[in-house]
Amino acid sequence: MSRWLPSLLMWMFACTPPMDPLADPDPGLAELAIVEVAPTTLLPASWLVIRGRSLPGPSDGSLYLWLTGTSKLPGAVPRNLDVRLRAEYVTATEAQVRVDTEVLQQLGGNSIEFEGHAKVVVDSAIDRREHVSEPVAAKLRVVPSLTPKLDLIELSGPQRMTGKVHPNDWLIVHGDGFLFGEGEGDTVALLSGCFLPEGTSEPCSVNGRAVREVELPVQPQRRFDRTSAIFPYSPTIHGVMPGKFSGTLRLRNQPPGSAARTLSSSRTISVEQVRPELTGISPSAASLGQYVEMQGAGVIGGQAGQATLVRLQGQFSLEGSPVMIPVDTEIVVKWLPRFPSGPVGRYVLDETDALGQALESRGGLREAAGVFVGTGTTTLRYGRESVSSKPTPLRIALLRPKQVVVVRFLSSYQDSLRLFGLRAVDNAVRARVLEVARRDYAGINIEFREASEDSALPTDFAHYAQVDIGGPDPNGLGYLGYDNTPGRDMQNRRLYDRIGGVNAVTQNDGSPGYGGVFAEQLLGFSSHPGNGTAIKSASGEAELFDRIFDPLRPDTKGTPATVREATLLPALSSGTICPASNDDRSHQVSCAIFVLGSLIGTTMTHELGHSLGLANPASATGSYHNQGNLRGRIMNPGSLRSFSERSELSSSGPAVFCDTDYVYLRRILPGSQLPPALMRPPCLDTPTM
Repeated sequence: MSRWLPSLLMWMFACTPPMDPLADPDPGLAELAIVEVAPTTLLPASWLVIRGRSLPGPSDGSLYLWLTGTSKLPGAVPRNLDVRLRAEYVTATEAQVRVDTEVLQQLGGNSIEFEGHAKVVVDSAIDRREHVSEPVAAKLRVVPSLTPKLDLIELSGPQRMTGKVHPNDWLIVHGDGFLFGEGEGDTVALLSGCFLPEGTSEPCSVNGRAVREVELPVQPQRRFDRTSAIFPYSPTIHGVMPGKFSGTLRLRNQPPGSAARTLSSSRTISVEQVRPELTGISPSAASLGQYVEMQGAGVIGGQAGQATLVRLQGQFSLEGSPVMIPVDTEIVVKWLPRFPSGPVGRYVLDETDALGQALESRGGLREAAGVFVGTGTTTLRYGRESVSSKPTPLRIALLRPKQVVVVRFLSSYQDSLRLFGLRAVDNAVRARVLEVARRDYAGINIEFREASEDSALPTDFAHYAQVDIGGPDPNGLGYLGYDNTPGRDMQNRRLYDRIGGVNAVTQNDGSPGYGGVFAEQLLGFSSHPGNGTAIKSASGEAELFDRIFDPLRPDTKGTPATVREATLLPALSSGTICPASNDDRSHQVSCAIFVLGSLIGTTMTHELGHSLGLANPASATGSYHNQGNLRGRIMNPGSLRSFSERSELSSSGPAVFCDTDYVYLRRILPGSQLPPALMRPPCLDTPTM
């Protein structure tokens, strides 16, 4: 059962949670703020978006939008309005309110104008207090429907003044009353007219192709802006062949359900569709699993019968070798909509694809580092139609594989930080975790990236690993961490492992299903672990743990770190001063950050080592941990990894990858970075009897 459930049950029977005069203010809400509410024009079923700072997640408390001011119906006298609307958490900087029937009643109807102020209110589950942001000015208009207005049509990109378009170039429409999709409905563009293929002449009715009300989805050019929208000049209008189109364009609003559709007036449109272009490739150097974009114009895909291909012709020169490999292969690129430049073609460097197969004799994309020099030609295929660009000189360097690792800090991790008294210094703890990871894997071609639960996924790599940093162990086993990836991945064949979430494959073979690093279980090192499972530690280690964290833990009457302290703390590079004296508050907090970040970081580097094929990489059936009783090795079993070692308070220094484990990592992920000058302990050791 969640530890917040009792508080939540109390809220069911009260308007606001009872205040606890003994509780310290929730540090996670110290920077609570609202920036704006948008859009300013709303329809029934629209989303009213709240942009702000330090907005709490669902487990941290209830979130409301508080509107105060005046509300006015058409032709009526303004009346005072004072309402609180329950909001849904999206991210720490965004929440939203669905304008449903209940909200419309609270606002005064579906045809009102509001002017006043907006605030964010939080009923905190942490300190059981109400927190209110400073107000911002707000104007809102609620209308029952919108009729689109079309004033102007223009082309985007470098061709905007020429009247020329490539397939799927963006067209921009200006006007008013455009819909945003989802619950409020959609705006579509309707094109009618005649297409005259290149090399033919008037009359279009004889030599051309009739276009009859082709529907194309319209999307806002800018978020919350109902006056400007875009849509692609799609092959569904008249195909991909060059030629001229003349006709009319109008817009139609389509509300959900049975609501009446509304139409704009028509505007004339005349454009010339031209062949696709390939101008270059980006980035100019890439590795296995990375996206490569074909720059230029005219890319199709995303629908049945549409494809964009690029033919590569040239030679591939192997790194450090005079060998030249002839290349003549065709790769399929994925259509990716992007504004304002227009859609681009994106290709994933994959050893199973055409380019990887072309280099298979030299070890494929894992081994065949080098440079391709030649030409590229884009071909668009739409049904039976096919049109190609002119060949373009291309040069791309293929690099050795790089393992991108996204370290994802979950909301449950943030909840657990409160138990350590460190919620307000979350960023400092994260920084230490990543510092440990980068140090442990120094000299290995690994890139660590920080992310939160609601962060966007990487856009430059298709294949990347992910490690979730969470709170309690969902398996209920008290693990500090667990690699739940399926099977032993020798040679790191999978660049896309996820240590986190639930893996049905591992669960079905009898192993625990949930993976990640479980920060809350680290309380088990304490003599009073609370919800954590006690860990059998060396003599005196529980006392050491408690000296570090008790001054901050709320359950031991400690004083949690504050947001202000987070900006003033010295960052520790070692734990030599830890634990700090009772009168040295600054270093008490710094030591707690250093130790917890080290504990999480060393646990993460251990679990990541498993997913890369460690330990004992020479044997696919060998132990997952180093053998023997030699300490100071990252891939040791938990029984040999003491609190003082994990926390890096030990005088022997941080644990490292032992000799053959590190050689293996350098072999599967060779980087240009030199390995650090470290004395690495041997991996083979004689076990004690």
